[in-house]
Amino acid sequence: MKAARIVRGVAGAVLALALACAGPRATTGVGSSHSAPEPRPAAPGTNRDRHGDQDVARYIDRLQSEDRIADLQVDIVIERLALASDAVVGDLGCGPGVFSLAFAQACPRGLVFASDIEPAQLDRVRERIRDQGVRNVVPVLASEDDPHFPPGRLDLVFVADTYHHLEDRVAYFERLRSVLKPDGRLAILEYKPGKIPVGPPADHKLPAGTMQAEIEEAGFVQVEKFDTHAWHDFEVWCARRPRESGR
Repeated sequence: MKAARIVRGVAGAVLALALACAGPRATTGVGSSHSAPEPRPAAPGTNRDRHGDQDVARYIDRLQSEDRIADLQVDIVIERLALASDAVVGDLGCGPGVFSLAFAQACPRGLVFASDIEPAQLDRVRERIRDQGVRNVVPVLASEDDPHFPPGRLDLVFVADTYHHLEDRVAYFERLRSVLKPDGRLAILEYKPGKIPVGPPADHKLPAGTMQAEIEEAGFVQVEKFDTHAWHDFEVWCARRPRESGR
């Protein structure tokens, strides 16, 4: 009897060792008690912005190219917005910081929140603020539905070539109203709709009038429109007060 128990014990140990070496078995198919495997993380260099070039390094290079910066006419934008030196600005979809750094220079006693969904864009912003010794730019990692600006503190939210990248835009901009001061402004610089020589293809942009209708539905009223850019619409909005319309 003792010998039989020893044999059974050795056999059990050998079976346990074999199962351990085999590792976990696949659990696919109907009746499996295990959840599906977690999706793999994005490959290195893949853009989190699904609407942008998925080669993020190439995308950043294009966003900060000399031709694009010339089209944006950064100095004219800063001049027309006429910000106070202590203004607090949120640069939504900041990319590599073309406007963020310009706002920081225009508002030396203020603060700029540079928000983007793509970490590599913010890394480029950090490089630029380090190289230029800028102390009043705060890089902020955005979510798909929230730029994570501080509530009630911003004099200006600025959106350049980003509006058509956003999802559920009416709800997004309804929430965005809460980050503005009572007299805060929303400024949008967006590629003109249709086929033009620069920017994304026509089918990547919104139809004419869509952006304006959505922003109005989100509770804003247009206060200025500048005819300063050949290939961009440049508009300024503020939150609609209760007496300003029954929409």
